[in-house]
Amino acid sequence: VSVHKSASGCRVEVQDEGPGITDADRERLFSYFGKLSNRPTGGEASTGLGMAISRRIVEAHGGEIGMDAAPGGGSIFWFTLP
Repeated sequence: VSVHKSASGCRVEVQDEGPGITDADRERLFSYFGKLSNRPTGGEASTGLGMAISRRIVEAHGGEIGMDAAPGGGSIFWFTLP
């Protein structure tokens, strides 16, 4: 987890070491009930709501949210707030 501050706000990043996310799954990542093809690493159940709710909260505060591929594998999930 890292936080980067700037004059326009801040960016929070969470990097994982998972298998990454396919392009097809990226399109569903922030949609309601958008379950992905990979199973959660702990085998836990998923409703497909977490990222969609996160997007609504961040955007309601004037921010942005997204995901990038991490160098060497995994993903970097991030959001910005003014």
